[in-house]
Amino acid sequence: MNGQMNGHYGDTMKEKYDVVIIGCGPAGLTAAVFCGRAGLKTVVIGLAEKSQASIAMHIENYPGFPDGIDGPILLNKIMIQAQKFGVNFVKEEVVSVVCTEENNKNIFTVKTSKEKEFACHAIVVCTGVPIRLSGIKNEEKLTGKGVHYCVSCDGPMYKNKKIAIVGNGNHAAESAIEALSYSKDITIVSNAPAFDFSDAYMDEIKKWQIKAMITKVSEFRGDKKLESLLLGDGKETTFDCVFMACGIAGAFDFASNLGLETKDNILVVDENSMTNLAGVFAAGNCAGRCRQIAKNIGDGCNAAINVIRYLRSKDLYFDYVHAGTGTSIKKDDKPVSTAIQSNDNNIIKKKLWIGWFSFSCCEDSTIVFTEMMNDYWDKWKDVIEIRHARVLKGNNDLVNLDIAFVEGAISNEKSADELREIRKNCKKLIAVGSCAVTGMPSGQRNEFDDRRKREIAPIVDNYHYMEKVVPLHDIVQVDDNIPGCPMLETRFLNILDKYLKEFGINAQL
Repeated sequence: MNGQMNGHYGDTMKEKYDVVIIGCGPAGLTAAVFCGRAGLKTVVIGLAEKSQASIAMHIENYPGFPDGIDGPILLNKIMIQAQKFGVNFVKEEVVSVVCTEENNKNIFTVKTSKEKEFACHAIVVCTGVPIRLSGIKNEEKLTGKGVHYCVSCDGPMYKNKKIAIVGNGNHAAESAIEALSYSKDITIVSNAPAFDFSDAYMDEIKKWQIKAMITKVSEFRGDKKLESLLLGDGKETTFDCVFMACGIAGAFDFASNLGLETKDNILVVDENSMTNLAGVFAAGNCAGRCRQIAKNIGDGCNAAINVIRYLRSKDLYFDYVHAGTGTSIKKDDKPVSTAIQSNDNNIIKKKLWIGWFSFSCCEDSTIVFTEMMNDYWDKWKDVIEIRHARVLKGNNDLVNLDIAFVEGAISNEKSADELREIRKNCKKLIAVGSCAVTGMPSGQRNEFDDRRKREIAPIVDNYHYMEKVVPLHDIVQVDDNIPGCPMLETRFLNILDKYLKEFGINAQL
């Protein structure tokens, strides 16, 4: 195989690659050609027949083919070209992606429908346009009120409750297995004439005694929250919640699990095709509104070029390295700002002053933060001073913070003003958890249709809510992100270690 990957992966049973490309359409295949040709160890995971291009016959607007070309033929030609450069292809579905950190680098574990696992330092998401709604009556009305789309995000709300997973494929099976972390009463409802699980997932379903029903779902019933499902045969059955897992896992599923920012049903990427999570890139229809093959191939090229730069020369390519400033105190305890490597003998280093703040969310990350103190406080107490954390203390200080950790999205102008005040009084502001990083799932009402917006208008007006719930970076400058719902503990520890060093505080954490 081409290329050697630097760093460690942990589990030696995982297949190890530089980059995993999810999706087998024009964008994904083009990215594969460029990554393979650059000598990166590359694998493409996906089913070409699931690409919209595979059903496009006689394409006349793609340059270089004056007589037109059929979509399947074009895909096959690019695939052969990628294989020429050593790219591997795995004809399976991706059912989950998990991010961990090792040596200050993101490591991604990609799991397929046949339970294969791949580890890599970079991912390119090329899954096409996410199709979310199933057409079941009242699905939109009860979204967020018992009807959900992300088990890892919303599963904790339904511990020991009766949970339904709606879907008939491997994505549904993976969601059901994940839901076992919260309840043992799990039922998969096919909403189709039959299930289409792989043998491996069928074995897992039997092993864990997950119930399965082959029936259509006609309606979600309930007024203020989900109460029951009306099935195709007219029978009604009660559930505390439903997780939708129709079709295969797509960009939105990965976005929910990884804390990727989305807007108007597409992944938000920068000019380098990177999402808000370092190492995750996106290309094609899932990251753009111009849904043409020519444009998607260009996206794949751009993403691949920046993957190569990310993996090969990150320090040179990204303008993240600049002269840091540290916070010190003089011997009279008056705060001053000074260079980290100051030679002034009258200056000594102090503890890192941090604050913890919460806005609109369920405060899962706050719970994780307080629980972490049980494990780490003996190390933290000598180098960290918590100046502001309402969950811990009544007497709080919002002056000269080194770091403000902020959880939650912003839903009203009062919160926005409070956030601006926090930004004024800290040197670094770090968004904590999916809501702060992406605005979701707190901002589910952003996606409501006009009818539902009219229904909630009195509540919005009464509590002076903004038109949309927004992530922190829409209001103030954010210096770093800790994604996850709740936050990723390893990411928090690495961020803390990073800024202790940046502020010139010597600590062995």
